[in-house]
Amino acid sequence: MRASDGGSMGRCEMTFVDAQIDRIVGPTHHFGGLGVGNVASQNHAGQISNPRAAALQGLDKMRLVAGLGVPQLILPPQPRPDFTLLKALGFSGTPAEMLKSALSEDPVILSAAASCSAMWTANAATVTPSCDTNAGCPVMTVANLSASLHRSLESTHTLKDIASLFPNGFDVRPALPGGAPMRDEGAANHMRLSGSDGKSGLNVFVYGDGPPEPQCHWPRQTKAAGQAIARSHGLQESDVFHFKQHPKAIDAGAFHNDVVAMSHQDLLIHHELAFAPDSCQEIERLKRRFENVIQKPLRILSISSNELKLDDAIKTYFFNSQIVTASQSGKMKWTILCPVQVQQNRVTHELVNRLCAEQVFHAVHFVDLGQSMDGGGGPACLRLRLPLSEQEIGHLDTSALWTESRDSDLRAIINDRYPIELKITDLADIEICQRALETQEVIARCLRQDSGST
Repeated sequence: MRASDGGSMGRCEMTFVDAQIDRIVGPTHHFGGLGVGNVASQNHAGQISNPRAAALQGLDKMRLVAGLGVPQLILPPQPRPDFTLLKALGFSGTPAEMLKSALSEDPVILSAAASCSAMWTANAATVTPSCDTNAGCPVMTVANLSASLHRSLESTHTLKDIASLFPNGFDVRPALPGGAPMRDEGAANHMRLSGSDGKSGLNVFVYGDGPPEPQCHWPRQTKAAGQAIARSHGLQESDVFHFKQHPKAIDAGAFHNDVVAMSHQDLLIHHELAFAPDSCQEIERLKRRFENVIQKPLRILSISSNELKLDDAIKTYFFNSQIVTASQSGKMKWTILCPVQVQQNRVTHELVNRLCAEQVFHAVHFVDLGQSMDGGGGPACLRLRLPLSEQEIGHLDTSALWTESRDSDLRAIINDRYPIELKITDLADIEICQRALETQEVIARCLRQDSGST
């Protein structure tokens, strides 16, 4: 049961830490241009990909995060190509025949069947910690990703993968039913705001449907989905907020809220066109409620279009930077991980330097995620945040935690088995696809082994 209106969950005595879950990029990583409203995805459609570089770049980021003292968990690639999909959509014969027929008759379906979009784990689920829910344990609802064919394939495996990380007492739930009216893209459209101890939090759900509608791109998140998740997670109504994403942001290529806004504890940074004008009242209610519950003002930094054009924000993925609380020498320091594109753009480089000078962040790291960025995903897209108490972290499946030895084993597999070039026509090659499925299983076995000490 939640506390009275004057505060949040009274039973939470321990500090909460944001663990990070990343998934290894699969060996069939390619640029299919499938992302709905995803400008980067569409602009790089047909480009030759480098699956080996993609996977190693992801591991580099995980190594950096773990080195900052942040709990880092690893998921294996989902099995691709998905021959069950090809068969269900009318392709018959041997696996080799199905691949060739799909390439000839509908290469978009072949691309969907081989997609590695599950790498973007910010879309895996919506997470609320034990101190926010009436369940007394962390609650996670897997995202249905029903706005697009290739992503809708992910939820079944995601449910199994995430459930395997946690013992009994963690509540991992299947995706919302209902198809398009309940389309849900997970944590990329959810922000949790809290004090530094993370014990009391407010939950913001961002949606894109409803008037005024965007003119170019279909909104991938509905308000009804956010409302359903808030209800099912047992969140206190006064601590739940629903912001409508600005249609101009969606049309510019901000297919998720985390392309134009980012948050961490008591900080919300957003582009001035992140939220629709009719969200102003909800933002004011959030500020009042935050000060009432957390006993300090919410810091909101709105970045104007004069300082940062919306197009540049989306090209650099500045707002998709990953914020973590680094544990170094016994001190907790906020660190921001930005794509190298932020460093290469004068405006965003100056912006992040200003934020560091103003002590919003104590340190910045620029990370090369070129393969993910070309598909439309920055550092924050690649991770799912999981607020956990120290006791809950102690219950995690240790075989999924990042360690030096596990990192070394994974790099050896990737360097040995991943291709350095892949194009859409390669996905019709049965030998390439069989090797990819075998490689995914090798990685899964590696992650099931307990590597012991770090």
